[in-house]
Amino acid sequence: MLAQVEHKPWRRRGRLDVIACILREALDWSTKTRLVYRTNLNFRVLGKYLDFLIAKGLVEKAEVRSIVLFRTTEKGRIWLTLYIRLMGLIGELPDQ
Repeated sequence: MLAQVEHKPWRRRGRLDVIACILREALDWSTKTRLVYRTNLNFRVLGKYLDFLIAKGLVEKAEVRSIVLFRTTEKGRIWLTLYIRLMGLIGELPDQ
């Protein structure tokens, strides 16, 4: 007997969902390649989001031995916490 699994219909992620996903995956230092795979974005789209998040102070960028790394800032952590709380209030918790 096959287990009955309820599948959610596919939907495009909104801008805030994508930002939350990037911030969550960059809580500890991450390379751009790791973020591409973990967030399911391509390099061009991720680059645009990272530029925006860096400009807003939500993500910081560092270079260590020619490796570029990204990390969520304290401001980004606060944003992510508020986003998760807000989604919980409206009953749409993002996939963890």
